[in-house]
Amino acid sequence: MTAERRVRQVKLAAASTALVRRGAVLLEDALRTASLPDAPGGRVLVIRQLSLGTIHADRSPATLSLVVEQRVRELARLAVHARSQSAATAQAVYFRDELEPFVLLATRIAQGLPLDAWFWRLAVPGLHPGMSRDDMLRLALASALRTEPGHAAAMTLVSELHALGALAPLLGALRWQDGPALARSWWGHLPSRPAPRLPPDDVGPTEQVAEPLRSTLARWARTWGAGDARALWLASVALCTRIPSRVAAPDLPSRAWRVLGALQDSPTAHLPTPREPPRQSPLRLDAPIVPAATGVVAGIAASSPPSVRALSGAPSSDKVTKPLDAIPASPAGVTAAPQARVRPGPADIDEAPGDTGATPQDTLPHYATEESLPTVAGGLLFLLPMLNALGLEEFLAGHPALADLGIPERFLRHVAERLGVPSTDPLLRVLQEATAGPLPEPSPFVLPVRFQAGAGARAPFRLVRESTGRCVAFDARARLPLASTSHGEALPPPFDRCLTTPLAHRLPWNDATLMLHAALLAVGRVTRRLAHMGLRELVLRPGHLVATRTHLDIVFAASQADIRIRRVGLDINPGWVPWLARVIQYHYQYDETGA
Repeated sequence: MTAERRVRQVKLAAASTALVRRGAVLLEDALRTASLPDAPGGRVLVIRQLSLGTIHADRSPATLSLVVEQRVRELARLAVHARSQSAATAQAVYFRDELEPFVLLATRIAQGLPLDAWFWRLAVPGLHPGMSRDDMLRLALASALRTEPGHAAAMTLVSELHALGALAPLLGALRWQDGPALARSWWGHLPSRPAPRLPPDDVGPTEQVAEPLRSTLARWARTWGAGDARALWLASVALCTRIPSRVAAPDLPSRAWRVLGALQDSPTAHLPTPREPPRQSPLRLDAPIVPAATGVVAGIAASSPPSVRALSGAPSSDKVTKPLDAIPASPAGVTAAPQARVRPGPADIDEAPGDTGATPQDTLPHYATEESLPTVAGGLLFLLPMLNALGLEEFLAGHPALADLGIPERFLRHVAERLGVPSTDPLLRVLQEATAGPLPEPSPFVLPVRFQAGAGARAPFRLVRESTGRCVAFDARARLPLASTSHGEALPPPFDRCLTTPLAHRLPWNDATLMLHAALLAVGRVTRRLAHMGLRELVLRPGHLVATRTHLDIVFAASQADIRIRRVGLDINPGWVPWLARVIQYHYQYDETGA
């Protein structure tokens, strides 16, 4: 298992210091090598206490790792959700994904609910007694930024808090120093506001920000000032809420500046300054809350962008060291409080009394699944490495309008539909939101050079010129479309030296059909050349889908492992995929029959 494992405190008791050190070495090796239950969807398990009994100094770490595995599996089956009434007394608590601890933390802070349960300081590294309300809210945002989805997770945090009516406290907790730090963590620098002001066009209209988040953005932009870096960050988040794949768009800062400029010039009546909600009850975290400090939370005010895996390498807090850095002696035997992502057994969720707001099911996006669902097209996501190799990111960067229309999702749906995958398949449901509605016409495109080489396009290229002014470039065999332009616009090299064939009639394919056909031919050729199998054999693999707000996991039976796929690396976890705004992972698991 490659998921993160974090131990907050270890207690060892022995007759001598040498035995304590020997036990520490054995325990460290056992915790690193234990095969803990895998957790599709990035599910997080927090264990209160893991008693391992007596450690025999003459035995190997492998023997102790088996004990760790058994105890963790037992506790995972008994784990309850963090919102359950019994969570405060349970020995193990789970969160549905790595973002949920920070969403629930910010929601409870905004609602004035207590945070004295044992698992909060384990689930949220850096949370400690004495933190002010604003510091805890900024910590929730900083922790979301350190997850693998990064700013996509922060975008989800903002949108869910807004849906619950708990966003104002978080935005009110941001100080002016946090604005430049948030911008640098996103783009690596603070994008300057263009001067003179950018001309109005269709790249960044305010209509791209959905209501009522648009009104919230307008209020806070007027409170902070349209030139404030916090307003730029919030406008970028608002633009990504409707289309999450925009989080990696290179022109996102310019779009955000356009939105802020449009809001500043809007004739709408002056909006009131957001007011802080009344503090319903004092927060309790084993200590009274102190007044807000003047600094900023470490992790937001950082001069360089955090790594997508910064969470696993960062220390949990000042009081929490890396596993086994310090081993205090104790007569209580061997106990550990690890946090690992494992898959707990089913547990009923009882809402705690006084836990207001939406239920967990209401806060999940409609494309998230509560459980593992069967799919007949588990191999569809094996196409992601091929698309990356064909230059998809380069194509999307050069065609921002097409990127907003969900071209990658449309292609994956196109492949699935061509192979006969039913529309009710859960994997297609995940992709359907970004593919609603047809592509506009015309939709000119130029496929990158890497695509031409990967698809085996041969020169000399042929250019078909229609009577309408549209030009379509094909390879030498006139089978693979490579570019399309309208109104007689010139194509870039090498298409400007194509053999031109004028047509008196229009081709029977629009631009969208040409793009999808080209991509289908390309991945089919790459599949046959690299994996020595057809596209149908690669894609139509039964599995189970687990979809969360930040993860998309496909679980296969161990019998589905294929050496042809493994040899070319198609089932290596892609991790964070910007143009899908998801963390993609593959899992192979044994079922009850051992298959």
